[in-house]
Amino acid sequence: MFLKCIYFPFRFFYSRKKYIISFIIFISPISCGLQSNYVRHDDSFSDNQPIALSEGWGTNYNYPITIDLSVQINQENEFLISQIQKAINTWNNAIGRKILTLRAGYDTKTGNDFANLYSPLNDMIQGLYYDKMQGNFGGWIKNTGKSNMILASTIFNSNNQKIQSADIRFNRDQYIFGDTKTDPEVANHILADMESVALHELGHFLGLGHVISESSSVMYPFINTGADSPDNPSTVRCLSENDIIRIRTIYFGGSPPQTTCIQK
Repeated sequence: MFLKCIYFPFRFFYSRKKYIISFIIFISPISCGLQSNYVRHDDSFSDNQPIALSEGWGTNYNYPITIDLSVQINQENEFLISQIQKAINTWNNAIGRKILTLRAGYDTKTGNDFANLYSPLNDMIQGLYYDKMQGNFGGWIKNTGKSNMILASTIFNSNNQKIQSADIRFNRDQYIFGDTKTDPEVANHILADMESVALHELGHFLGLGHVISESSSVMYPFINTGADSPDNPSTVRCLSENDIIRIRTIYFGGSPPQTTCIQK
């Protein structure tokens, strides 16, 4: 079974605010994509499905799961690795044991090395990739078949509620990823907060679905982009109490959760 999670921000013509909404596309998958300001469902999966894969990576997996950061991402911005690592630490601390570990410098592939959206699932690597056009070659739309409005996509291969492989792909054609609290806006690109996006996508990577009814959840399928401000809060870097409860339902047996903040 293939599953995919997609971030799809939408910009109203009168506002800088983006909305990320998830929809389900049935290819025997779950999909947590995001489209304009409404939610679509297929006949099998509700987008308001807090736990999408109840077995996670399974009780017999030799944890931690190694996530490989594409060399391309690290070379573009050396600070991104620390932002992604913070998102990983947040989930590990909530679970109470080391479920995820990040590795850099090993995976030299980019999104342009894959023929289609699901091709990364064919290797033995759980990777984080940019899809970025190089000259007239590759790019987000060609590689994934997704709209340029989509921010990121997490794809899965699963069986009997247990994840077997997963990868995360980022739309680097339309967006530039960084720290929306400190980084400047960039011409011709939309600034997105990498720690926030990674935290959300890693939730899917671990088996969580979207939570439409809880705006405090990191799995709430809406996010703003652009510079963070009181009028445009574009960071979601903390888990809610329910996020912690749900992830510990999948990955149980750890020490008590260690959190530096709770999303209210």
